[in-house]
Amino acid sequence: MTRRIRGFLVSTLRQSWPFYLTIILIFAIGVFAGSSGAQKLQAEQTQELSLYLDQFIRQAGLIEVDSAKALKDVIYNNIVVIVAIYLLGLTIIGIPVMLGIIFTRGFVLGFAITFLTGEKSLQGVILALTAILPQNIFFVPALLMGGVASLSFTILLARRFLNSKVVVWPSFVVYSGLMLIITVLSTWGGLVEVYFTPFLVKLAANYIF
Repeated sequence: MTRRIRGFLVSTLRQSWPFYLTIILIFAIGVFAGSSGAQKLQAEQTQELSLYLDQFIRQAGLIEVDSAKALKDVIYNNIVVIVAIYLLGLTIIGIPVMLGIIFTRGFVLGFAITFLTGEKSLQGVILALTAILPQNIFFVPALLMGGVASLSFTILLARRFLNSKVVVWPSFVVYSGLMLIITVLSTWGGLVEVYFTPFLVKLAANYIF
C-alpha cells in the first residue's frame, strides 16, 4: 500500500501538476482575499475585534483548557473537513464545493494573520506565530494534499464517464489510502492545537505581553 501511494504521488506530481497549481492558487487567492477583507473592515468592526483581542491577551495566561473536550472538538472538525473533501472527490459536480472549502480555509487564515499583525504589531506577530502557525504546519499541507487528491480522482472519474475502459478501482483504493494518511496528518494538527499551542500562547502572554 505504501509503495502504491508513493507511486501515486510521484505519478500525480509528474502528470497532474495543473491540479497542484490549481489547489495552491485557490488557497492563495483565499489568503489574499482574507487579508484584503481584514484591511477593509469598518472602524466599528475593527474596534470591536480589537477589544475582544485585548481581552483575550489579558486572560490568555490564565485560561485553562479542557484538553479532552477540546481535542475531541478539534479532531472532529478537522476530520469533517477531510472527509468532506474525500466524498466530494467521489463526484464530479462536488469539485466546486471542494474548491470552496480550500478557498474558505485560506480566507480565514489570511484574515486572522493580517488582522493580528496589523492591529497589534509585534504582539500580533507573536500571537500569529504561537496561536495560528503550529497546528497549521500540519493541517494546511493535509488540506492541500487532500484537495489535489480529490481533484485528481474526480478527473479520473470524468475520464471513466467518457471512456468505459478506464479502470477506476485501483486508483480508488490508493485514493482512499492517501486520504486516510491525510486524516492522520490533520489529527496531528489537532493534537498540536490542543496540547502545544495553548502552552505557547500562555508563555507569550506571561513573559512577552
